[in-house]
Amino acid sequence: MNWTSFAVAASLTLVSTTACAQTPTAPAWQEGVLEAAADLLEPNYIYEDRAQALAAFLREDPDRYAHIADRDAFARAVTADFHAMVQDAHLRVLHDPEVVAETPSEQPRRRSACASGAVEHEILADNTGYMSVPSFRGDDSYVAGIDTAFAALAGTDALILDLRNNCGGGPHIVRHLSTYLFADFTHLTNTEMRGQPVRERWTYEDVPGERYLDRPVLVLTNGQTFSAAESFTFGLKVTDRVLTVGERTGGGGHFGGIERLSPDFTLFVPVGRTFDPRTGDGWEAEGIEPDLPADSADALDVALTWLAER
Repeated sequence: MNWTSFAVAASLTLVSTTACAQTPTAPAWQEGVLEAAADLLEPNYIYEDRAQALAAFLREDPDRYAHIADRDAFARAVTADFHAMVQDAHLRVLHDPEVVAETPSEQPRRRSACASGAVEHEILADNTGYMSVPSFRGDDSYVAGIDTAFAALAGTDALILDLRNNCGGGPHIVRHLSTYLFADFTHLTNTEMRGQPVRERWTYEDVPGERYLDRPVLVLTNGQTFSAAESFTFGLKVTDRVLTVGERTGGGGHFGGIERLSPDFTLFVPVGRTFDPRTGDGWEAEGIEPDLPADSADALDVALTWLAER
């Protein structure tokens, strides 16, 4: 027997066996997820060249995440790779099961810093109006809360709008709330989607209550001020109607929708962006820098101090 040939063959067999043993098998729940994401992004993501690059990356290695056995970790890993390729705070995979577990202990634990609840208002010292807007929901009852707050604060000398931890909502409330702060029909921002003409976003012609004019308006922001809440802030900032106080916003200047990839996962697909019609600039990834920087917890006090010192 040729012992040298035998030893070489045995060595190759050992290496091959070890390699196979080290190559994990992707969990069944990962099957088709990356391909589904590629199929959604390629025709729909706002930037065609980046859409093709993302799709190619996802299809390149279907077993790229085979070593990940936890669904939440898988979603985070894919999202992190997306963000390494494109600066897009909205683009993300979410572990979002279709079927809710029967017992609370089986349900995935989720933490969110996003505010919720109804619009609140009060009159602070020195006749300063304060309105907390925790989200930008567009349903009739929520819009009515905005109208009620403006009616109650109509006689104040200044207004503070609190958008800290407001993670967004829809464009209707952006326009409705903005309309209260301008005397005339005003061009706020533009939006664009892939392959479609640019659309202009203006205030509405009318609101049901008295407009809040010729008085200072301050907007409180932090890192959780995101998406539609940023769109509102951005439109008022570029038209020189408000002063922003607090922290840089979250950087969600794109818009889109959530699509299902599998029973376990969804994908937020950004399909458009909002920008200043005068400069073409938006705020995606960078966020909106405040005029008066302050820690989130101190933003209201800083705003009140600024008003007192005017």
